[in-house]
Amino acid sequence: MDLGLEGKVAAITGGGSGIGRATALMFAAEGSYVAVADLFADRAAAVASEIGAAGGRALPVQVDVAQASSVMAAVQAIVAAWGRIDVLVNCAGIYQRGTIEDIGERDWDHVLDVNLKGTFLFCKFVVPVMARNGGGAIVNVSSISGRTKSDLAAVNYVASKAGVIGLTMCLASQLAPKGIRVNCVAPGTIDTPMNVDIPPEGREVLLRRCPMGRFGRPEEVAAAILFLASPLASYITGETLNVNGGVFMV
Repeated sequence: MDLGLEGKVAAITGGGSGIGRATALMFAAEGSYVAVADLFADRAAAVASEIGAAGGRALPVQVDVAQASSVMAAVQAIVAAWGRIDVLVNCAGIYQRGTIEDIGERDWDHVLDVNLKGTFLFCKFVVPVMARNGGGAIVNVSSISGRTKSDLAAVNYVASKAGVIGLTMCLASQLAPKGIRVNCVAPGTIDTPMNVDIPPEGREVLLRRCPMGRFGRPEEVAAAILFLASPLASYITGETLNVNGGVFMV
């Protein structure tokens, strides 16, 4: 099926690993120009090289999503290379486990800065670019932890991901007149580097609670992101799509 993404410019934050990497590869396979934005320049370069080796077009971009000046420079670099940004996927994020007693003020600030402020900053600097070119699509990555209680994730992570959902709905309302759709995905536990250090007993608990009996694959979340970013979802905005194997149902 043609998703209508050929020739589109897609900026993927956190594109150097996990869900971001899978998303970057899928956009490239659809014929999109892909900006692989990541804090770690070597990871961004590796994914961009992988795309190039497969015949795709990619631009590695080093960025700290928590710093406005860095985000502005990244957006400017993408526009300088390709003239526009049609799709933004805010996938950059960090994870923390623990109880409220374990979380200090510095922990709180760091996780909120990356997960929520980083999403806000990229939207802030990309929206004017999209508006000048007639619109676009933004897909933010939240988490099942932002939709319901969490047994493992810390309060700062949960708050940041709930905030991403609220930000998504607010922006969807504000930006619809500009032709910009804003949606969100809320993955459950996905087999990514972020989750490799979950202790065995924690993994057992998570698996028992999943009706499908397994963790998700990054490609399964990426497929949902591509759908929401594509013209196939042209009448969908402000929504959060659960991708969790049935752990949480609304």
